[in-house]
Amino acid sequence: MKETKIYIVGSGAIGKALAVFLQQENKEVVLVRGSVDNIPDSEDEITLIGKDQIFHQKIITTTFSGLQAINGIVLIATKAFANTEIAAKLKDKDGDFSIVLLQNGLHVESPFQEFDKVYRCVLFSTSQVTGDNEVTFKSVTSSPVGNLQGNNDCLEDVIHIINTPYFSFHIEPDIKQHIWTKVIANCAFNSICPLLETDNGIFVRNSEAAKLAKTVIEECVSLAQRQGINLDSDTIEKNLMLISQRSDGQLISTYVDILNNRRTEIESLNLEVSRIADDLGIPETVTHTRLLGQLIQMRSAIKMK
Repeated sequence: MKETKIYIVGSGAIGKALAVFLQQENKEVVLVRGSVDNIPDSEDEITLIGKDQIFHQKIITTTFSGLQAINGIVLIATKAFANTEIAAKLKDKDGDFSIVLLQNGLHVESPFQEFDKVYRCVLFSTSQVTGDNEVTFKSVTSSPVGNLQGNNDCLEDVIHIINTPYFSFHIEPDIKQHIWTKVIANCAFNSICPLLETDNGIFVRNSEAAKLAKTVIEECVSLAQRQGINLDSDTIEKNLMLISQRSDGQLISTYVDILNNRRTEIESLNLEVSRIADDLGIPETVTHTRLLGQLIQMRSAIKMK
């Protein structure tokens, strides 16, 4: 029995993986291209390689111009810099829908302030494109979802619909703490690894890289605490080292974007942390975090020329 229609905006690795898992559970799913319009719909068979199983599902892919109205749940799995454009396209659509942002970064929800039901998700899953319509997927644990305003009244139904045995979600009352915790780790991984042209395992292998990551963590935690978000540097550092160990040999997404001449998400990570510090009048608290972000931005711009 099919349920509420699910629109997944973004046909990258995470979007495709989630579409396969949802359709595997007999959900009604459509992938929506976020950056292009006015091209024909397609139905492609996507192969998903999980830890112990391989799944195959035919998924319909469309564009916003191909949708007259939207009723159901919109899962946004694009890079966060596309959110302003996506929010504008959603405003033009009739219907009733909830929005769940499956994205990294701080304040990525800002373009969606005019919508009533907007939720943030912190993903604890990884997925990579390994071929034409082929992706790999690995889940670390269930991914928390919550409303930044703390109103999760309608969220239980959303979680019930999008939850699957292989890609699972749960309600988190204090989603801000989870967002900051992941952002802080990403500020280290997504800046240091690309600048050193290396994989995620560098922090386990190299003490100087680990020391720099610790500095970034301490800067960001200090900033978070200034805003009433209680985080612990040691806990985040231990988690970073665990991730580094488990993903040894894997390239962080920002490095992959740079290698492929694509725009990175550094604006919603290091550079957004820097902007917050500036607004609070304490720019000196995130000196290393800012510089690493600026270097990534410069390197990305040079590579894309």
